Amino acid sequence: MKITIEEVPESRIAYFRNVGEYGEKQNKKLMENFKKWAKLNGVFDDSIILGIPQDNPEITPKEECRYDVCVVINKDFNVTKPAHIGEFSGGKYAVFLLDHTKEAVSEFWGNIFSEIERNNLSIREQPIIERYTSQMIDNHLCEILVPIQ
Repeated sequence: MKITIEEVPESRIAYFRNVGEYGEKQNKKLMENFKKWAKLNGVFDDSIILGIPQDNPEITPKEECRYDVCVVINKDFNVTKPAHIGEFSGGKYAVFLLDHTKEAVSEFWGNIFSEIERNNLSIREQPIIERYTSQMIDNHLCEILVPIQ
């Protein structure tokens, strides 16, 4: 796996949230609704989209797990409902580019912790994030950002 290290800036975000069990079906519907909203509000093209699982399903009951899909927005953007306004704290991340397929993502999760250890990195207490651009979505790619010290 190829790793790049990146300092991601703090950002203002507009987001949709799903509460419930994590899974492809739930995330796909949330993402479809979010993309419609983002396109209607002119913030989809040339944007940075983040998928942020807020909870660890090994600790949090699955019906209470929160998953946010977000778009980075400028400070003057007027966020309309049903989106919410939030802040992304940013920080240092190990970035992995992968095919956005079930197999590639599953392989990533199977290897990530040994890969982090092999590269002498240590994870900090923040969610592991999915990052997309509209161009990446068109090419079936995504980035996984692992928060590091």
